[in-house]
Amino acid sequence: MARTSFIAMMIFAYLNLITIPSYYAQPYLFPRPFLNPIFSGYRVFYDDANHHQPQPKIGNKNQKKNPKNTQKLVEGFYKNTCPNAEQIVANQVAEIVKTNPGAIAALIRLQFHDCFVGGCDASILLDSVASGDRVEKMSLANGQLLKGPDLIDDIKSKLEEECPGIVSCADTLAFAAAESMTLGGLPPQPKLGGRKDGLSSLATNVEGNLPFPNWSMDQMLDLFKKKGFNAEDMVVLNGAHSVGSAHCNVFSNRLFDFRNTGASDPTLGLGVVDELKKICRDPRTVEARENPSVSFDETPTVLDNLLFKNIVEKKRALLATDQAMADDKRTAMFVRRLAEDPNLFPMKFGEVMSRMSSLGVLTGNQGEVRTTCRSTIL
Repeated sequence: MARTSFIAMMIFAYLNLITIPSYYAQPYLFPRPFLNPIFSGYRVFYDDANHHQPQPKIGNKNQKKNPKNTQKLVEGFYKNTCPNAEQIVANQVAEIVKTNPGAIAALIRLQFHDCFVGGCDASILLDSVASGDRVEKMSLANGQLLKGPDLIDDIKSKLEEECPGIVSCADTLAFAAAESMTLGGLPPQPKLGGRKDGLSSLATNVEGNLPFPNWSMDQMLDLFKKKGFNAEDMVVLNGAHSVGSAHCNVFSNRLFDFRNTGASDPTLGLGVVDELKKICRDPRTVEARENPSVSFDETPTVLDNLLFKNIVEKKRALLATDQAMADDKRTAMFVRRLAEDPNLFPMKFGEVMSRMSSLGVLTGNQGEVRTTCRSTIL
């Protein structure tokens, strides 16, 4: 009986672990420590954040958005009102990355989590809303471990010093993500501006809009299709895992007890299993509390095709969804192409991220321009 209860508790803990990317560093994963007997001391599970989820309805009832709107953003949007805006963001991101290289992954994934839930309106940054409802960053899929909003706070404060009330938080985040990609090795990315900030943020809008590491390929493809992306786009966007890391407890069930078989996931290469078992402890043991994070590939701050090469040549993918892309006939060809051509992923990733950064934007008289990104003005 005690063993059954322990296993049930571990499964509960794992289900919570796999859904919490870490952009934030808060002391506990769960609001009640008794629900987290083994992992209650952890601050980070996705050290550079991970995963994604789509976007139903978010925002004020008077805000009507086209979730696939990509037509109203322009380069040089602030050339007359805040001509140094893009450079200020670039300088701040560069300074942040000097001491925190993981910020490259955090900022890219922070934008993904914003855009896939209700559009690119900086709703992920809000700490509260007038209704008192729980906000996106408090959802299970974002959790109390979200990393990145504090970095946007710092960048936004510099913009406010130069141009008070001019540059939106949504554009600040988009510019910061674009600059992170450049620092990650991609060619300079176009800075499309003109987004306004949303007036609402609801945790209930997150569910079903960000993928989980254990999703089926059908679920993944369906989600990305709803956002306007095809199978190739999905594979390219998952290449964001070219940077950053995942905590052992997110994927270690694949090493020790895949689907309760007591064996490792057969889709993992045998050498990969041996490699990772030297780093990660069995999640069913108390020692798992000492588990570290593991880089997705050997170049955790460089946006390159090494993730795809490892998946194809070594069957090394920390996340089951990443490996599944190489095994599913609908996506395998794209994974192989990206693995074979080192120039293809950097080009494709910038293109698809640019499209993603235009999802469901508020423009013109919609939304607002926040002076602080954690709270609305209206």
